[in-house]
Amino acid sequence: MRHLLFLTRFNGYKIPARVAEIGPGDSIGVGLAALLSGSENYFALEAIKYWDNERNLRIFDELISLFQKRERIPGNDEYPLLRPILDDHSFPDSILTKQVLEASLNPDRLERIRVELRNSDSVKNEIIHIKVPWHGEDIIIPHACDFIFSHAVLQHIDEIDAAFSSMDHWLKPGGYVSHIIDYKSLGFTKTWNGQWTFADWEWKIMVGGRKFSINRKPHSFYIDLFKMSNIELLYVAKETLPNQLKRDQLAKKYCNISEDDLNTSVGFFVGRKPE
Repeated sequence: MRHLLFLTRFNGYKIPARVAEIGPGDSIGVGLAALLSGSENYFALEAIKYWDNERNLRIFDELISLFQKRERIPGNDEYPLLRPILDDHSFPDSILTKQVLEASLNPDRLERIRVELRNSDSVKNEIIHIKVPWHGEDIIIPHACDFIFSHAVLQHIDEIDAAFSSMDHWLKPGGYVSHIIDYKSLGFTKTWNGQWTFADWEWKIMVGGRKFSINRKPHSFYIDLFKMSNIELLYVAKETLPNQLKRDQLAKKYCNISEDDLNTSVGFFVGRKPE
């Protein structure tokens, strides 16, 4: 809902038809919410399959109930870490109109989705498409997606330039992206931005054999990445925390990092591929 509300500020309040999520994690609940909002197809792009079909079925039924009741979007008092922050948590009736919901919640359509959830890995699926692992441009046909989003995932991708290239490849002209990126050390260091005090070789030892650490790219890196890509940056916002580092603590690689980057803990981006 949060990604949809921001997206519709820029796309004329349209429901994206084909949606791809990078890194859904332990459930595809956000993708299911997209389908219940009227999206026709959902692509789940993950490195390792963390979820199970039964859990997704339970989440699906819970979401159906929330949509049928037009429940409010959970507020920041209930989920203080959820981003982006909204000013209004009302059910978005102006976007998810009665006509939209009648079609998206049609019993026959819901049953089709349930069947595919029970067989989520089937290549015969027409609505839900699981791509594990997701690396490689050929996993989605070119220019197929109307909307690609991620939620605190891109900071875990080392080959982030290649990921942006893939998004450009999958995104149709006029399509949109929405990404929330967490720049904190995520428990790897005592200070929230301590990851910038380690040389590359030290960081490699620090993370050991863990497959998913963080790429240590700061906020300005992603702004520059958008500028160099074929995806126009429409909106950028950030959250900050007090910098806990002194300049002489920074690794040589990061000695020229800006004060702005040293204080930026979360970034939120919305972009569009030109037509």
